[in-house]
Amino acid sequence: MSPRPSLASRLAAAAGAPTPAPSPSVIAQAPEPTASRIAVSTPAKARQGKTMIAGYFSPDLARAIKILAVERGVSVQALIGEGLDAVLRQHQRHPFGER
Repeated sequence: MSPRPSLASRLAAAAGAPTPAPSPSVIAQAPEPTASRIAVSTPAKARQGKTMIAGYFSPDLARAIKILAVERGVSVQALIGEGLDAVLRQHQRHPFGER
């Protein structure tokens, strides 16, 4: 595996200048990836079997929800769950009550 090019060589390449070859000392210092350094992403147990529902809202609404969550001593996720349950009830659907 070759080392990443330096910023200077990338800028020189973008400007059309010839790219200097990396010095042997730089190549010798670049460690090879090992299995112990490769991170494998696994979902947290609380997220297993769940799907994220997300949306974009104004900073003011986000701030208000965070403040309410702190005041009530619950998570933002719990407040969102309460809101979704209320919408489901309003449309005669069974609320799930998941938090």
